[in-house]
Amino acid sequence: MKISAAAAALLSLAVPTATAWTAVPTTSIVRSSSMSIRSPSLLQSTTVKDAAIEEVEAAPDTGAREFGVVNTNKLSKLYDLVVIGGGPAGVAGAIKAAQMGRRAIVIDKPKFDAGVLPNGLDLFFGGPTGLFSKALRDLAKTTNVAAMRAQHMDSDVIWKQITNGIVKLAMRNSEGQCRTLARYGIDYLQGSAMLLGENDPINVAAEKKFAKDMDSPEDGLRSVKVTNTGVLDDYVGFVDDAEVTVTGTKVLVCTGSKSTRLPGIPFEESHRIFDSDTVNLLGYFPRSVTISGLGIIGIEFANIFNALGVEDVNILVRGDVETSTKKLGMDMDVANELMRLLKESGVKVLEGTSVSEFTYVPPPGADDEYIEMKLNDGSTMQTDLFFAATGRYPVGKHDETGLESAGVEVADRGMVGIDKKTLATSSKNVYAAGDVIGAPALASTSMEQAQRAVSAMFHEGEGDVDVGMEANHDDPLSIGVWTIPEMGYYGLTKEQAEKEGYSVVEGTARFDQCLRGRVFAPDGLCKLVVDEKEGTVLGCHLIGKEAAEMVHYGMALVKAGTSIFDILQTVYTAVTFHELFKEAALDANSKLDFGVEWQEIFAILQSECDVDFSEEYLREKFDAIDEDGSGELDEDEMRALFASMGRTVSKRVIANIMRLSDVDGNGTIDFGEFKAIFDKIACPRDEDEE
Repeated sequence: MKISAAAAALLSLAVPTATAWTAVPTTSIVRSSSMSIRSPSLLQSTTVKDAAIEEVEAAPDTGAREFGVVNTNKLSKLYDLVVIGGGPAGVAGAIKAAQMGRRAIVIDKPKFDAGVLPNGLDLFFGGPTGLFSKALRDLAKTTNVAAMRAQHMDSDVIWKQITNGIVKLAMRNSEGQCRTLARYGIDYLQGSAMLLGENDPINVAAEKKFAKDMDSPEDGLRSVKVTNTGVLDDYVGFVDDAEVTVTGTKVLVCTGSKSTRLPGIPFEESHRIFDSDTVNLLGYFPRSVTISGLGIIGIEFANIFNALGVEDVNILVRGDVETSTKKLGMDMDVANELMRLLKESGVKVLEGTSVSEFTYVPPPGADDEYIEMKLNDGSTMQTDLFFAATGRYPVGKHDETGLESAGVEVADRGMVGIDKKTLATSSKNVYAAGDVIGAPALASTSMEQAQRAVSAMFHEGEGDVDVGMEANHDDPLSIGVWTIPEMGYYGLTKEQAEKEGYSVVEGTARFDQCLRGRVFAPDGLCKLVVDEKEGTVLGCHLIGKEAAEMVHYGMALVKAGTSIFDILQTVYTAVTFHELFKEAALDANSKLDFGVEWQEIFAILQSECDVDFSEEYLREKFDAIDEDGSGELDEDEMRALFASMGRTVSKRVIANIMRLSDVDGNGTIDFGEFKAIFDKIACPRDEDEE
């Protein structure tokens, strides 16, 4: 069986016997030379394990493919759900349909031809946009690049070791996704999918063909034309470059997003200029990196390249750090901690800086030369790699997908319009989820959206509504940023909370305030934004080791309306980072007028809800006891006041009320301090009464 050079190289990266630097005998280690020959891309490296390639080429050419092909008999039957797009949203939607007893198919066009193995396995299938960065981050933490350089290893050998790990991780993910689909009986077809309009002759013919399979002709069907696909035919076997039509009662569009390419950046020089899509094909170890943009993607890659030992890493920020991080919903203390750690590690963040011109980009093969750029202030900069992390846009406005011509409403930026509850589009029987419908464009939320859409499209009868349909489309989301160390945040920042009318305090704990942090990971902080009136947690913001995991506990606190008093009563396992939540709660408590030390007293004084504690009533009772007209009461007068209100309070409780309330230390309480206590213990008034 003959295979292409690119596929052969890719296979060499994927097979377990691929050369790893740790396994190579010392006599065969590649030494540095004055001129290194770079591989063209991650997926097109020419370093091949000869024995593995000979074994593949010697195998009989049966044309059999294991992944991404479907038998024509299956394709000729009606599906309940046709999913366009095989990212996290598409796969999740198909699985949800199968779990509801429906027949589903996923149609997906591979991102890169070089990413498809001879057996049809697409290394990027089912993976999020950031799969490459997450894998690279993990390898940056575990690969000792400095030790490898100390052994005089060539940069290409080091990068080959790193890419081996990335490809193996991608293989495990895509194989796992394919196995899951197969286990649920979901078909997976590789090819370019185009949604056809309701009145398209092919769709009209499909409605006639499947009329007996429908409860009512008015329900309608939707057809999808698939080109550049491979199918299995019972008579002729595997047919490549075929065109087929797939019909379903519903269609779920999950076409994802693409990198925004700003004018003036020579993306055609793809061997040196990258965006958040093409960086997946990075085929060399850069000597220096310049990143344009301070979004999540740019921050992650700056941190990762720095961790890999790239000494010259620059982030160009057109505006300023504060504005950029606030756009991400990031707490400023967390953002400042991130900037501190980045700068301490050697990353340079250049505010108010952009590239006005690329004066020279070295041609392929000129590996010793650098990209030369002119900046907006007139200065010049050189870099080995330029990465444009300038955002992403939804892939809805694309002729290949046929969405607009099929009646789907698509905004100018490519975002598909949906009903927020059902995720139905403007076109009958067509739904959409994931990046294609716009923000927040996260893998986790995309999966939830797809599952919610499927729940809505297939819910029947008057029975229990699927819990997914009850979700609020605009609910806040937990965010994880895979820097080193990680960041995670959920809920409101102080600024956001105050805009919503809350009066808040913040409780902060640095990672070195817990034992695990002091010993293993002292850099970082945990912050809670707390409602000053009720003590409930409104937001959680983290940076530090395992922050992207810990944020889910913070999310649970916010969603449950948990108070810091509950947190302070919680016993956390020793030597865990979760102890930081208690430390942050203690810090917030210290800033409250009525903290945890008041809670037991309030429980004793708690009133029945039919008691009127209006200001007029309290003033009348206060003045009746304040016989000398001083406007202040001592302990004995306070006991008498409570007694006049039908409340017998012990001397010790009164003494502690006086101690905690007596801010000026004169041994008395004035009316304002007295009223504040009863404002806390009074039952809340109904909005209707107000």
